[in-house]
Amino acid sequence: MSKHRLIGPSAWIVGVAGLVIGVGAAWLWNMGNPGNMGLCIACFNRDISGSFFGAGANMFGVAYIRPEILGLFGGAIGASLLTREFRPRGGSSVILRFVLGFIFMASSLIFLGCTVRAWLRLGGGDLNALWGILGIVVGVSFGAVMLKKGYNLGRARQLGAVAGWTGPVIAMVLLVLALVWVSTGSAPAGLTVTPERAKSVNGAIVQDEQGVVLRPEGATLVDGTVVAADGEVIADADAVQGAGRMPGGLRAPFIISILAGLALGVVAQRSRFCSVGGIRDVILVRRFDLLFAVIGLLVGATVANMVFGQYNLGFVGQPIAHTNALGNFSAMAVAGLAAIMLGGCPFRQVIMSGEGDADATMAVVGMLAGAGFAHWGSVSSTGAGLSQNAWPALGVMAVILVAILFIKRERVA
Repeated sequence: MSKHRLIGPSAWIVGVAGLVIGVGAAWLWNMGNPGNMGLCIACFNRDISGSFFGAGANMFGVAYIRPEILGLFGGAIGASLLTREFRPRGGSSVILRFVLGFIFMASSLIFLGCTVRAWLRLGGGDLNALWGILGIVVGVSFGAVMLKKGYNLGRARQLGAVAGWTGPVIAMVLLVLALVWVSTGSAPAGLTVTPERAKSVNGAIVQDEQGVVLRPEGATLVDGTVVAADGEVIADADAVQGAGRMPGGLRAPFIISILAGLALGVVAQRSRFCSVGGIRDVILVRRFDLLFAVIGLLVGATVANMVFGQYNLGFVGQPIAHTNALGNFSAMAVAGLAAIMLGGCPFRQVIMSGEGDADATMAVVGMLAGAGFAHWGSVSSTGAGLSQNAWPALGVMAVILVAILFIKRERVA
């Protein structure tokens, strides 16, 4: 009688891939990306969304076409073409995949990070991430149980080349827009870009790196205070001194970001890296291979952050994070469940989209839409804590996920 192997050779492949991604993320933070967010798929897709929705959706501070996402697409496209794994496919519950991507993004922005950033935050010493990781385990575990009970979005089928190239073409258009911005120094018409290293005062005043007031128009800095055009003081010196950097304005150099994204895209495509698949596989098939992905990610990020002097152990004073334990847990439980229902984490969805998977492309589009809604509808959190609409939104999203689970449940013999 053959013995079932709990850990196979692929464990070391995905483990090394996770290690490389963790080190790369920490290095990108060191090069200028937001803290503990060297490579957050949800946050970076949110920034891309912010470039289009802009100030109208309260996203002026998180608006930047992140080259890392474009690099991930490029790496996945190149690697899959070279290995003949680029296969146009899809047609499996397309609308539901959009909804699931939407929910994943909105819930991630309540936590302030995706299922990848949860591990990166812990790798930077942010202990608030422990509550999020516990939520991921609970959400993914529930999703895996429902998979055993028959939940299924259906099987993808082979599609024409046009459908398979939808995701890559979107990435190429975004790349052109980003290159226009890089070459001209100004955003293309209709797009918003958060000024580099800009600061936000009381959420309404924006200063550039030199302290010049950009918003509101006509306001100036006088003796450390921000004075409106009519002479009214709208921010005192203490508020100006304590202003924080806007996430969209924190970024590594463009060429470094896109090259890093390309390299990590190849690594992720070849290794099938996924930040939630390990928990699912332990429950479904008693295999531990994919768990090495997050172990490698955590080890790589932790060691690299210590080397770079970025490691800060504790709950308070963490970059772009809040300390609401129940909110962190609940948001990641919803996000983890949505990821399993999609068939993979947001990192995996981006890579699959680059391989010609139109279903994954629809999930990514859902994430972009979800980001705009989360900021417009005051669902996204800030470093101060959960927004006023976070709990109602989590409740509605949880109900929708459970409804989809039962609607798409097949009979199991």
